[in-house]
Amino acid sequence: MKTPSLLSIFILTTFLTNFTVCKTSCVMATGVLKCPTDPHAVKKVHIDLWDEDSLPLESDDLMGRTWSDANGNFQVTGCASDFGPINTPDPYIYIEHDCPHRYTNATDPIQ
Repeated sequence: MKTPSLLSIFILTTFLTNFTVCKTSCVMATGVLKCPTDPHAVKKVHIDLWDEDSLPLESDDLMGRTWSDANGNFQVTGCASDFGPINTPDPYIYIEHDCPHRYTNATDPIQ
């Protein structure tokens, strides 16, 4: 049985590494939540930082999670990696709040 040469193993490893390149990005988002209809609704609001994955059969990745303080201040950080040399993470924030809308009284999440 013939054993593979060191050179062929090196070439194969280099070839496979080029196809498994991922782009990693880290982000930090800070802000202050305001609720004009109920100023107390900004306390302990659930805030998620997500990476949007638009490729087929991919789901969005959770990058970070936090809750606002009593004054509505928040800071959320996180990192994400996307497969491929040109596919970079696309972060967005999801805010799950209880601030009623001024006209409809709805409390739809903000994205």
